[in-house]
Amino acid sequence: MIRKWTEADESASPGPVRKRMAVTSATLQRGDEYPAGTLRITYVSGLDGAEDWALFLPGDARKTTIVYLHGSFASADQIFTRKDIRRFWLPRILEGCHPLLSVNLRGTSYMSPAATEDMTDLLDYCRGELGCRRFVLLGGSGGASSAMAYAVLHPERIHGVIAMGACDILGRLDFARNSDQPVLQKLVTAVFAAYGGAPEDKPDLYHARSVLAHPEKLTMPFVLTMGEDDRLIPVAEARRIARAMKGTGTFVYHEIPHGDHDSALWVDVDLETLQIRK
Repeated sequence: MIRKWTEADESASPGPVRKRMAVTSATLQRGDEYPAGTLRITYVSGLDGAEDWALFLPGDARKTTIVYLHGSFASADQIFTRKDIRRFWLPRILEGCHPLLSVNLRGTSYMSPAATEDMTDLLDYCRGELGCRRFVLLGGSGGASSAMAYAVLHPERIHGVIAMGACDILGRLDFARNSDQPVLQKLVTAVFAAYGGAPEDKPDLYHARSVLAHPEKLTMPFVLTMGEDDRLIPVAEARRIARAMKGTGTFVYHEIPHGDHDSALWVDVDLETLQIRK
């Protein structure tokens, strides 16, 4: 089906009028990894005509829709095909009857301008066509950085954030570009390409997505989890966010003693209340 936007869509969406994405298909996703009813949504970006896709698993539209943002160098199917993430998070989503939107968003782009536009259109599509009403962003590592960046840019659209193993986008990239780890050098190359330059080349774009620059915007429930011994992201960077958000009643920081990068993924957060379950 082709999504046709109306004047009502425009008036209901914050921001200036712009060309919207066109959904070119919404078909059942095949494969044993995918629960029955999972849809593969393909679309053409309204920004530049690029093609991309997302996966949508229907649930109770009255419940919060979980928007899963994949980690670096993964794709929208990560929550279904990476076995450890699937075992931990998918049962919680299914048991809670939450709709699930898992997005691709230009690969490892860390909520670049193009990814931000596509994300906004996907949320509007889910609200207008699929009955979704509330959105909580769930992501680990690069997906968590993207989740926080989008929440800073569009807090009016988001009702909660679960960021697992992440820090501010500027701190993340600064550490990565000065690291001798090949995966982090690869990350820097991908993100700088998506933004059209490094932070010093495009300061406004990166600054607009920085939690540390705009902590006052994150008034929605916000859970940040972090492993104490994470070697891909310095725990000191996550603690900087915790200090910046101190005193905010809706923010929770949970640090796992001696935890590695992946340990931040396995904190049991209630997807409706965003409270950590003991």
